[in-house]
Amino acid sequence: MRRRARWSIAVWLVAALTAGCVGGAARPAAGAATGTPTLSPGTLSVAAATSRRAAAGSVDVIAYVDPPAEGDAGGMPQPGCPVVLDRLPVLTDHPFARTFAVAGVVLPNPVPPALPALRLVIPLDFGLIALPPHARLRGHFDDPDYASCADPGSLFVLDAVAQTLPADQVGATETAVTTAGWASWHDDGVGIELSHPAGWTVAVTRNVGAIVQARFQGTPASRTIQLAVIAGQTLATPDVETGLPAPLAGARQLPALLGSAQARLVDAPGDATRTGQSREVRLVANYQGNTVVVSVRFEDGLGLDHALLNTFTALAASVRFDRPVEASDPLDPTLTASTTLGKGPFISRGRAETAAIAASGLRQATVADARLVAEREARLAGPGTCREFQGRPQGVWLVTVQGTQPTGEDARMLVYLDAATAERLCQAPAPAAP
Repeated sequence: MRRRARWSIAVWLVAALTAGCVGGAARPAAGAATGTPTLSPGTLSVAAATSRRAAAGSVDVIAYVDPPAEGDAGGMPQPGCPVVLDRLPVLTDHPFARTFAVAGVVLPNPVPPALPALRLVIPLDFGLIALPPHARLRGHFDDPDYASCADPGSLFVLDAVAQTLPADQVGATETAVTTAGWASWHDDGVGIELSHPAGWTVAVTRNVGAIVQARFQGTPASRTIQLAVIAGQTLATPDVETGLPAPLAGARQLPALLGSAQARLVDAPGDATRTGQSREVRLVANYQGNTVVVSVRFEDGLGLDHALLNTFTALAASVRFDRPVEASDPLDPTLTASTTLGKGPFISRGRAETAAIAASGLRQATVADARLVAEREARLAGPGTCREFQGRPQGVWLVTVQGTQPTGEDARMLVYLDAATAERLCQAPAPAAP
């Protein structure tokens, strides 16, 4: 068994990044070769490895390496466990897509209980490596370093990449659907039109929990997409004490588009089964004082219906509005931001300038401008992520700092400071002067 540096909570993020490096050339063991695997005593499939524990010492497992979702660092490790379990690559006997895309948004696809799977631990002294998508991996189980982790018997600790193998491709998770020849549906009352596959049935109800509801159903009948226009706008703030309004309730709410409207994609997982879990995805937008919801129900995991999700994506993109759409994102913080300064007390301009220079990270920095503004004006000060800074400050100091980057380039930064605490809320390149 190879010597390994012991992991610690302090390096869990490095572990998460290491676990995500999947899909390129690995650091192979001596004598590793590509081609058809050579089966020998002690070589196991993933299903065999999960059904019985291998003998002590190294064992070879032939597996597909399914990476976690990119860009998601996961949570902190559980106490006593030096790895973030959700960020480990998963080993399976056939490719399994751990993410899927719908309406341009990538969502997680959890590994279901019915799928034999192992979690791959890459020791820290391997460094940042890339693993082949299909390989014969040499490793061991029951490592005492990971005994405190949840389900430690599912952890396969890598000793070496013994052989790189030909890999099948995972099926596409989002494919553009040609809408030529689709039928059109339009409702004059709410001023909304969309396209749907020709041959799908359309059932419309009115004033039964919504101004109008339309159900678009294909074959089989489980392929159903719904549109509902609900009276009144849906608005929410990050600090709603009673939770998000019903149309936005779910595990995650991500920016998306519904036709030309800025919307929120809501991912709402339901009951779990052995092969996956029930799931609902909604696109929620405000239009003409009402809430528009386009939704689809499906099962993830092994039963993921990519054709239905691709149809939903195309149908949502086809939505057209009779009138101009403005301020449609129900989670846009500018809609509920305060337009007036609070009572304070606020830090002085001098303290704000000093704090902004320190926060900017620029060298030889000077202040070009400083303004004390209300929350809404601060959110509208520039495009980009600073529109959605956290919290509801009574006032914001907007301080423009100019100087040089550590690499030597000139820069102008707009620093957002909580006017009551001097805490930095956000920072972005300063907009060009009018």
